[in-house]
Amino acid sequence: MVITVTMNPAMDKTLVLDGFTLGEVNRVVLGRNDIGGKGINVSKVLKEFGEDSLALGFLGGILEEVFLKELKTMGIGQRFVPVKGSTRTNIKVVDRVKGTFTDINEPGPVIQEEELTEFLRLYRETVTSGDVVVLSGGVSEGIPVKIYRLLTEIAKEKGALVALDAEGELFREALEAKPDMVKPNDRELALYLGKEHLTEDEIVDAAKELVAKGISKVLVSRGEKGSILATAEGILKAEGLKVLVKSTVGAGDSMVAAIIYSVLKGYGPRETLAMAQAAGAAAVMTEGTKACTLQEVESLLQAATEKIKEEKR
Repeated sequence: MVITVTMNPAMDKTLVLDGFTLGEVNRVVLGRNDIGGKGINVSKVLKEFGEDSLALGFLGGILEEVFLKELKTMGIGQRFVPVKGSTRTNIKVVDRVKGTFTDINEPGPVIQEEELTEFLRLYRETVTSGDVVVLSGGVSEGIPVKIYRLLTEIAKEKGALVALDAEGELFREALEAKPDMVKPNDRELALYLGKEHLTEDEIVDAAKELVAKGISKVLVSRGEKGSILATAEGILKAEGLKVLVKSTVGAGDSMVAAIIYSVLKGYGPRETLAMAQAAGAAAVMTEGTKACTLQEVESLLQAATEKIKEEKR
């Protein structure tokens, strides 16, 4: 079973405009609402790939029933802990004229101690040997920064694999428990190393170091520049695919879903990287945080594969 954890879900409200001006009345051309949060986004993509998952996390307020109804409609299993606070709404402003994508994200509810205790009980009860656990995204106030480290430790004690997609102290702490797979982007990896930005060689060196520490797959996404995959077998680099970008939200989540899909199918490093690159590209071609389909990803696989090269140094 694939288990996705979303500690701070959000209703993603996407507003598309033909020109956005601060301090003025702006007219929305297109709008859509999508239930989201990074773990939920991974579950949505996996469902489109024909793979079931179980979504865990916290939900509260007037959006709780909306999320539960949507998850049921999508056929995604869930075991969310109800909380006193309200699930947040994130606004995504897409200016088609300027080609800009602006996120305005709410902080989310404050998680009470008893709510976190209930989640940990539920998590321990749910995770079993052979599962793949996805720990993804930020957390609400009231959740300790060591939470992903703890959840990784629990999962590995039970014989489950762990995939991590987080940043900052959440990422740093979780690495101490040695998750099996990590997917930082280049900015997040630079933050981890205490630098403003990284050269390609520095990304490769950092990825190699993480593999040497016991992390089997390190995928570093670089937006339009492509991505780099490090495993014990070596380093693979993928150039970015040139596609029509409609929304940048959820691209990383689609890449995480592609990694999980590749693990389930027994793919090797080159197939895994091609799948991740194609999924990321397919995701930015969709509106809002609508999940890309397997057919859309497969249509890009050949082009993605052709852009993969092995690092020789």
